[in-house]
Amino acid sequence: MLKLIIEDDEGRKTVVPFVRDEITIGRQEGNTIRLTERNVSRRHARLLRHSGAVKIEDLGSSNGIRVNGDRISGLVQVSDGDLIQIGDYDLAIQREEERLASAAASTPMQLPSARAAAAQTARLNQDQREMAPTLPALPAVEPHVSDETPPPQRPPEDNTGGAPRQQSTSVIRIDQVQSNRREVVELDSTQAPKLVVINTEFAGREFLISKNETRIGRVDDNDVYLDHRSLSRTHCKLVREDNGEWRVIDMQSANGLMVNGEPYAQVTLCSGDVIELGHVKMKFVGPGESSEAPTTAMTVDSAEFEQIGGNSKAPMIAVVATVLVLAIGGGGYALLRGQGTTKPPEVEAPVKPPVVAKVDPPVVPDDPTGLENPAPTEPSAEDVSKKALLDAQAALDVNDLATAESVLKGCRVGGVPCPEVSPMLAMVENEKKVAEVLKDAQSALERQDPAATRAQLDKAGSTKVFKARLTELEGKYTKLVADKKAAVVTVVPVKRDPVMPIAAPGLAAQTEKLATEAKAFNKSKTFPPALDRLKQCLRLDPNNLACIRLTASVYASISQNENSPEDLKRARDYYELYLKVAPPDDAYVDRIRNILSGAQ
Repeated sequence: MLKLIIEDDEGRKTVVPFVRDEITIGRQEGNTIRLTERNVSRRHARLLRHSGAVKIEDLGSSNGIRVNGDRISGLVQVSDGDLIQIGDYDLAIQREEERLASAAASTPMQLPSARAAAAQTARLNQDQREMAPTLPALPAVEPHVSDETPPPQRPPEDNTGGAPRQQSTSVIRIDQVQSNRREVVELDSTQAPKLVVINTEFAGREFLISKNETRIGRVDDNDVYLDHRSLSRTHCKLVREDNGEWRVIDMQSANGLMVNGEPYAQVTLCSGDVIELGHVKMKFVGPGESSEAPTTAMTVDSAEFEQIGGNSKAPMIAVVATVLVLAIGGGGYALLRGQGTTKPPEVEAPVKPPVVAKVDPPVVPDDPTGLENPAPTEPSAEDVSKKALLDAQAALDVNDLATAESVLKGCRVGGVPCPEVSPMLAMVENEKKVAEVLKDAQSALERQDPAATRAQLDKAGSTKVFKARLTELEGKYTKLVADKKAAVVTVVPVKRDPVMPIAAPGLAAQTEKLATEAKAFNKSKTFPPALDRLKQCLRLDPNNLACIRLTASVYASISQNENSPEDLKRARDYYELYLKVAPPDDAYVDRIRNILSGAQ
């Protein structure tokens, strides 16, 4: 099975099954694989698979494609060990051998990077008889009948006391890799899990997941919606697989997806997992299970539990069982002591109480330990930074730079600025400059100055907040350039019809005035205003003989002063146009023919 490994410049990677014969790669929506960095063209590349071979083609991209460091052109075949570079992304084709998959199935390992995968596959091709012992196993990515690409699956839990579950995530958005779409159906009530909100103003609300694909978000066109500012319009979705497992998938949300405190692009859920969408936390309750938490006299911290028993739940069950046995035993003993005997108390022999020395209780201040009224715990530095980043991102989503900057600068822990917000604060400072640049671009558009507009738009190309505004101004710039081109006068030779009606008296007066002014400027060798008057004249009357003849004369003068062959050619063209338009008995015809015959 062929796989395509994609890694961005921060080391985040995605593995895509090569299940189509053709895959397109680019920045715009509609590509099979969408890479969102600006150094990727809208339609950048195409991968073709035919008879087991894979070829890549550059679709006219700005920054090109490099294979093993060399820029390619046309259709080029790539092998399993080749490194493909598209913008900031590294890609590699890897063929998963059945014997490698079976040998590595019992030892789950980390996903390799695109560069590592390319190098490892190249080594494997050199020696097919010996399997490299250091080659990491690729988790199989099965094609799902869905409209979303599954990122790498959660590794299986290790009951031997290994590291807690982890999952590689990716910011690369990959659409339409599967050839089919999942059919959404209603589930039987015995198969339907629940989501229980455990914080915010929605705490306690329960949602029954009655479909095999359920979307969650901030607006009411989702199956489950919570009107909370930290949620995206469609934040994530829950999907039931054919084997009965439930999986949560991030839908490119602004604030991301976390399960049990760890970030995921997608992950398989277990009953009791806590899903965090922005600031909202929800508990996933499996089908047929109760959403009420059991009441117990003892709680065990999850971190301590991990240390005690790894991922296995057997030690936890043993602890709970022990506590219950002690509680029941102690309760039974108290019950027996409390009942004693049913005889009246006066029949029993009086029991002499033991002599106890009377000791005055020590005088202590009220609640010196603070156990009865504990002081509110201060939030951790991580929580403060995380909240500031989420609030700032929410402000940036609505282009509110001032609020975002205020939130980030106000993030302090113990009087010290939060270091985690520095990158976003620097980004906000850059976006403030971009906002000014876009204002200058708008002013240049209003002045109808294409060159100044283009320069400002190029400066704003790095924006992450004002992308919509940049796109809008790009459209206006394109229209301005098109309008400027349309305004250029193209003189089309048209032979005067002998029966053509005479121009209106007002028009003739205007053209005569323009021709007179042009002639005066030409005598003073002030050529630009002379040409300007003549162009106005020809717009009013394209067949005006005086303006055509003067235009040829002006270009002839320019060619003599500047020794310009181009202007000499323009003069010849206008003289030839004069001969075509003028009547045969015109006084200037013979003179112009003599000029053309002697022109160099």
